[in-house]
Amino acid sequence: MQDENTKYQNAATEMNQISLEKNREEFAVSDLEYTVIDDQVFVEVQIKNISPIPVQLKTFWILDKNSNNHAYIDALNINMNSGDVKYFTGIDTLVASLLDSDSSNVFSSWFVTSRGNLVPLEKQEEVDQTIIAHVALGIGSLAMDFDTFRYYTFETSTKLENFPEGTHNFNVPKNEYMAFGFYLSNFDLKKRPITFDAHSLFWQPGRSAVSEGSWFIVNVDDDGNIQSSFNPYSIDYGERRLIIFASKNDLDIGSFSRLKTGNSVTTVATFLLLHGTKDDVYFAQSIPFVSMFYE
Repeated sequence: MQDENTKYQNAATEMNQISLEKNREEFAVSDLEYTVIDDQVFVEVQIKNISPIPVQLKTFWILDKNSNNHAYIDALNINMNSGDVKYFTGIDTLVASLLDSDSSNVFSSWFVTSRGNLVPLEKQEEVDQTIIAHVALGIGSLAMDFDTFRYYTFETSTKLENFPEGTHNFNVPKNEYMAFGFYLSNFDLKKRPITFDAHSLFWQPGRSAVSEGSWFIVNVDDDGNIQSSFNPYSIDYGERRLIIFASKNDLDIGSFSRLKTGNSVTTVATFLLLHGTKDDVYFAQSIPFVSMFYE
């Protein structure tokens, strides 16, 4: 019986690991172009693996939305480490045969990874509509994804527990040392990269002092270790990135120190106060963010 339990536990652990890794796959896609010559569709695109794990692209699919014809390229087996960029141009351009296709038709295409995730590609016109939706009301170049909000407890005084997954919940333990993370996307109208500096923070107003309600941005390695100083980093246009806020102090001014959540059972508002540069020009944006319930 013990052997059977061990097998079950090992299998469950393996499945949990597979699910965890599948959820961590993230890509940035840019410079997508479709060209049609004699029912041959040529697809040029740039794709970057922005997830913290290696990924394999297995299959490429393309759909002609006008004729509803589709095609696929199997057994690509393209391995991409974290941070790798793949250019599907020149001799590496993706080519698919689609009857009745024309350069005026609308196409949709995507990759399938070895873990079963879909990596959709978008034509630039569709991306521009997304940009307009996010920035038309003057919100700014950065947009947040509410569904990716998470909090972290500490394994040690400088190491986050269960990084990068954390706990996806808007109910947060009160009076505990805590850090917070979520994904931000760059939709800058001029397509500039945005670089964050150490003055960016996750702010909860209403506590006795700003320092008692501010978690400043930090660098975290793949194992969840918080770095003692802050090295500015960027989000490219169209890219999505996980941002972590964990320090009581601005790391350009003071040293790293943890911060506890409030001690009352209550609902609190939070804001993102972001600071950095766009093309070496100072950038700042304030985003009304999530509400949390301390329990």
